[in-house]
Amino acid sequence: MSNRSYLLRLIIPFAIMIVLVVGLSGWLIYHSGEQSARKRQIEQLANDAKLLAQTIRDDNSRLHDAVLERADAEAKFRNVRVSIIKRNGDVIFDTHAKLVDMDNHNDRPEIIDARSQGSGQSARVSRSQKIAYLYAAELVDEKSGLIIRASRPEQAPIEVNTTMVVQLAGAVVLSILIMSWLALTLHRRWIAPVRRLAFAAEKMAAGEWSTRVEPCGVLELREFSGRLNFLAEQAQKQLDDLNQQRTDLESLVDSLPDPILLADPQQRVVLINEPAARFLSVTTRQALGAKLISILGDTSLLDVYEHVTSAQVKAGTPVVREFRVMRIGQKFTYQAVAARTPAGGVLLVLRDITKLAAAVQMKTDFVANASHELRTPIAAIKLAFETLAEVYQDEPQQTARCVDIIAGHLQRLEDMLQDLLDLSRVENIDIKPEIKRLRAADVLNVVSNTQGPLAKNKGLELIIEGDETLSFDSDRRLLDLLLKNLVENSIKYTPSGGKVHVRIWRDGEMIKLRVADSGIGIPPQHLERVFERFYQVDAARSSSVGRGTGLGLAIVKHAAHALSGHLTLESTVGRGTTVVCVFPLVPSPYARHDEPRLDSAPA
Repeated sequence: MSNRSYLLRLIIPFAIMIVLVVGLSGWLIYHSGEQSARKRQIEQLANDAKLLAQTIRDDNSRLHDAVLERADAEAKFRNVRVSIIKRNGDVIFDTHAKLVDMDNHNDRPEIIDARSQGSGQSARVSRSQKIAYLYAAELVDEKSGLIIRASRPEQAPIEVNTTMVVQLAGAVVLSILIMSWLALTLHRRWIAPVRRLAFAAEKMAAGEWSTRVEPCGVLELREFSGRLNFLAEQAQKQLDDLNQQRTDLESLVDSLPDPILLADPQQRVVLINEPAARFLSVTTRQALGAKLISILGDTSLLDVYEHVTSAQVKAGTPVVREFRVMRIGQKFTYQAVAARTPAGGVLLVLRDITKLAAAVQMKTDFVANASHELRTPIAAIKLAFETLAEVYQDEPQQTARCVDIIAGHLQRLEDMLQDLLDLSRVENIDIKPEIKRLRAADVLNVVSNTQGPLAKNKGLELIIEGDETLSFDSDRRLLDLLLKNLVENSIKYTPSGGKVHVRIWRDGEMIKLRVADSGIGIPPQHLERVFERFYQVDAARSSSVGRGTGLGLAIVKHAAHALSGHLTLESTVGRGTTVVCVFPLVPSPYARHDEPRLDSAPA
């Protein structure tokens, strides 16, 4: 708001107040003078009415022409209007109006008072003359009931009021000029400097500490302006230091891979890094200022929050919980560490321990499964050897059977060790694929030559289909390993008389490889786990077709991952299984994901 407008706001109300006070005073004085003038005029009219009444009484109240002429002469002399009213209210004489135009006057206030009290006065608008009149009525005598009334138009004290108005107007103008001078001086010395100080204080309160006030006005205000400028300078310096520290802290927190949140004593989020925003599926702007409990969507996190904010947990004592969440169709394991700050806020740190938990579980499973898998052939070999040592001379047939058992389990141990070596190679992220130009015909010929005899011995039809002119870039060793394990699995779990169909083709910029069989299929509840190490669907299923190592599909998964591809598994119990591997036409040797991608769905 400008100084001029503020000055006008200061002057105008006082000017209006002065005008109202003076106007009201003038009106009261005028009204008092008007009442006084009216009273004098009514008293004069009353005297005139008494004199006229006495004139009629002197003639014994007889209204002959001489009396009426005398009344008319008196009316002209005294400059009044004279009316004579009979007992019934009819006007029988009037100096200013025709009698035929006169109505009954018994309802006039002054007539009513004259009949009851002997005299009466009133001020009103005349019905016949249509102007303001003053009336005075006098009862001539009780016997005749005659009333004589004197009236004249009301006269305002114009000369007196005009002089008063001029004087009042002069007083108003003089008062406004004096008041304007005082207001201008007050505004320049006090109000304007105080408004500048208030405006500067508001800007400083809003965070604009660079604002400065020019010292002006009286000495006290100039000193106060200097102190306020010094305060703003110190606050600006401290604020710059705090902003720098906050920026460094935010940069540090954002650079950390773990989600971090900090809430104030009112449990509103004051700090959140980018990993936390991504984890909670919110933006930083949405999270800042919001209640911490409103953005924690997981029940485990809510449990941690409720526990750490309870009265049983002291400030600084961490609360640690592990929980699992689903993200992008995968399960992740997080460790939540929460603590209450000394001020009453909450610090929450989430650590992704998915790989660590998986590694621990994998190590446990590997030790248990490897121990179990190796124990069985070793025990069988030991038993066969002990039996062979006892009967190798007495029972040749039993000796030959024990030799076959030893040979079979030795072969299983050899296969298991080979699979373990293959799995360790495809899992090693430091070993990059050797990308070379391959022909589909050469890849399919290897499958036919190596797996064809196995299928024939089992009575299966191995169908190999592909474009012989198709060529693409890939790692020959990994591709052969992938096909070998897929086709071997299909042959192993397809009953005699069934079919195994192998096909490779190009689909846009991708190469697709499909191995389908008409075997026993996989139950839906096992589809997500068949690619785990040593996982086998059930003992009855394995015993009917020969027990494997449980590592084949794990090797397939990691081989596809090394080729920057992914797998799709579809299976129906009793109808067969189809595995499709999709990888780029020209894979990058460095384009490996953090985790192998696997899609599985029952057909």
